[in-house]
Amino acid sequence: MESTDWSAEGRAALAAVAALTAALDSVTGAGSDRGAPSGSGDAGPSSARVRRDADPLRDLADDCLDGLAEVARWEARTAALKVRLGATYLRATDAMAAPAAAPHDAKCQDMAVVAEVACVLTVSERTAGAFLSDCQALTTALPLTLAALADGTISWQHARIIVDETAGLDPDGAAGLEAHFLDPDTPDPARNDY
Repeated sequence: MESTDWSAEGRAALAAVAALTAALDSVTGAGSDRGAPSGSGDAGPSSARVRRDADPLRDLADDCLDGLAEVARWEARTAALKVRLGATYLRATDAMAAPAAAPHDAKCQDMAVVAEVACVLTVSERTAGAFLSDCQALTTALPLTLAALADGTISWQHARIIVDETAGLDPDGAAGLEAHFLDPDTPDPARNDY
């Protein structure tokens, strides 16, 4: 493949990152303080970088790294949006459900909700059930984690780890662990910050 071909493909990918970011930002209102990746025509992270040499391949490589970083932030913000939609869907279906006459009726209602989400997300019912459980935890017990995900400062995988690590803790313990990792103002006894 000629260098001009992959260079054009790289620039097209960077433009796509800018378009996706703008689309997500218009829905969520997030990211208004960030520019699009350079190479897309807008001011972006690498446009502020002082170019010490005129190496177009280095510039392209740097722009691709900036684009990958922006895609990672976009994926995290999208995950936060999915979490909010999933939790809201759970609350809405719970409010619409008729009172269960028997325990198996409640179980059938829960299974139907999970099946619908699995179908929409094109994942297994087991994966959908885990996702909905994570949605509940993030929206009810882990506000710092959800905020960091929405800001794009942590990934969905990081959020999942925090959910898993706090699952067996009481609310104060979960809040303390979450704050330890995500709140820079939390004292850290290991550093003698009191």
